[in-house]
Amino acid sequence: MAREPVNLSELVASMVELYAPVSEERASGSKARWRRGPRCRVAVNFWRKRSANLLDNAIKFTPDGGRIRVLLRAPGGLRVVVEDDGPGIPSDKRELVLGRRVRLDEARKVPGSGLGLSLVAAVTKLHGAA
Repeated sequence: MAREPVNLSELVASMVELYAPVSEERASGSKARWRRGPRCRVAVNFWRKRSANLLDNAIKFTPDGGRIRVLLRAPGGLRVVVEDDGPGIPSDKRELVLGRRVRLDEARKVPGSGLGLSLVAAVTKLHGAA
């Protein structure tokens, strides 16, 4: 897996921009916020897919008129946070949903394969991120 140096805030910003038209249709208060992030060596395509899965889930599960927030935090270690006003994942199921093809009952009403969060977890672990 080839890694290349990129500015992580620019990479995440490009994904937020890509998903902006869809998120604006669904969520009234979508926003992204960060300071210029550090340069990191990442597998860019994997990181894009990770970001796409998180944004796609936020859009799918945010109720009409809800809010989606994307934050990049660097103090104490790099952390990309996607928050939304959706139902969330119960704390006792958070490890479970990281498995392949796992979908909670509430999510079965929405299209998907149950692979997204397992991919997010794998890419996150691969990069030593949070």
